[in-house]
Amino acid sequence: MKKKTALITVELVDESLMENDETIIRELFEWFREDAVSIPWAKKVKNIAVKDP
Repeated sequence: MKKKTALITVELVDESLMENDETIIRELFEWFREDAVSIPWAKKVKNIAVKDP
């Protein structure tokens, strides 16, 4: 059975420019994992990427 995935893209706040990408990724992962029971359709967060425009 093929699994479905969703790519979630968000615009980060201006203050994110003062943080390194690894910190942002770690904090987003922690937030999604803590509130995972309230994220509809999501079984597990597998990947988060931070990209410069």
